[in-house]
Amino acid sequence: MIVLDTNQLKHASFPHGAVLGMLRKIAALHGRQLALPEMTVTEHVAHHQHDTETDLNAARKALTALGKTFGQDLASAIDTLAPEQAADRRRTALEGVFEVLPTPAGAAEEALRREANRIPPAEQRWTDAQNTEVKARGARDVAIWLTLLDAASRLDGDIWFVTLDQDFGRTDFHPVLRDEARDRLGDGCSRLRLLPGGIDELLRELATPTSPPADLSELLDSPVAFHAVTIALTNEGLLLQLMRHVAPATPVAGGNLHIHPEKVKRSSAYTVGDSTWVSAQVDWRGFQVLHGYGGETSMWDRTANFRIETTVLLEVHDGLLRSAEVTSATPITAIALGSPQIGGAGWTINIATSLASLHGPGGPGWAAISPHPDDLGPAYQAEGA
Repeated sequence: MIVLDTNQLKHASFPHGAVLGMLRKIAALHGRQLALPEMTVTEHVAHHQHDTETDLNAARKALTALGKTFGQDLASAIDTLAPEQAADRRRTALEGVFEVLPTPAGAAEEALRREANRIPPAEQRWTDAQNTEVKARGARDVAIWLTLLDAASRLDGDIWFVTLDQDFGRTDFHPVLRDEARDRLGDGCSRLRLLPGGIDELLRELATPTSPPADLSELLDSPVAFHAVTIALTNEGLLLQLMRHVAPATPVAGGNLHIHPEKVKRSSAYTVGDSTWVSAQVDWRGFQVLHGYGGETSMWDRTANFRIETTVLLEVHDGLLRSAEVTSATPITAIALGSPQIGGAGWTINIATSLASLHGPGGPGWAAISPHPDDLGPAYQAEGA
C-alpha cells in the first residue's frame, strides 16, 4: 500500500495532475493500492473549501462590477454555488481514487498530549536559535502517524508513507517512531517504510524516469487518443452539457464531432518493462455540429466550438501508441457558435451514427475500447491494433 501525506496530494495536483495520472498507473502496474489517512482527507478538503470560498467571493465581486457596467444581474448566476458543495464533491472524488484509512480511537487525545510534550512527529523544539519559545504544533502529524501504525497492525503487506515532511524523519522514520513501530509490530515493523523524497522518489523506485516522446503532439493527434477522448466526452455527458448550453429549451441532436490537441500543459514519462508511460495534461479544442428542431418542420444546424482539458495517459511501445486513457476531464467550455474555430487536422466522427462502435471493434487500426473502472471520472481506454 502507498499512503500519501497531505503535501504529496497537493503535489500530485488532484484530481487533474499529470503526476497523479502517472502515480495511479504505475501503482496499478505494481499491484499497490493508493491510500490516504483520514486526517489527510480532512486537511485537503478543508483547504479546498477555503479556496473555493475565496474564489466565489472574488467572482461575486467581479460579476457585480460587470453587472453594473452592462446593467444586468450577473452575480445571481452563482448564488446556488456553495463552498460546502465543493467540499463534498472533492471528498467523494478522493474516496473514488484512494482507500481512506480511518483515524484510530483515542488518536486525538494522544496527538494533543504528544504535541504538548514535544514528542515526534510533533514539533520537538521548545525554543529556537534566538532562545525564543517555539509554539507547539504537529497534532495532525501525530494523528497521521497513529493511523499508519494502526493500518500496519491490521493489514498485510508493506505500507509506504510518501511525504516531504521531515518531522517524520530524514532517511527513515525518526528513531522514536521506529522504536514505537517495533514495539507495536514486532518483526513486522520493517513493513512500514518512509519515503521522505515524496512522489518523485517513489516513481523513481518503481519505474525509470525518461523524457516524453519528441512526437508527443503527434501521438495525441492520433486515432487512438482521439477515440479515448471521444469516449470520455460521450460517456460522461459532457457533450450533452454543450448541447444544453447552446439550446437549453430546444431538442438538439449531436452531429459530427471534431477534436484537436491544442496545447500540452504538463507531461511526465516513465519506463516500466518494455513500455513507456506518458501522462499529459492537454488542452483540447474542438467543435460539434448540432441539429435543432424549431417546430414540426423547421430545422437548424449550428456549429458549437468548445474547449476542454483532460489528463491523458499514453502507453508507447517501440515508438507506437499502444493505448490511450483519459483519467480525468474538466467541464466542457463552450466558446462560440458559428464557423469552426480550430487549427490542425484533428479527427472527426459522427456521434449520431458511430457512438455504438466506440465500445467495440471500430475502423481500421482499432481493437477493443472499454471502460477502465479503477479511474476517477471519465476514465476510458482505447487500444491500438
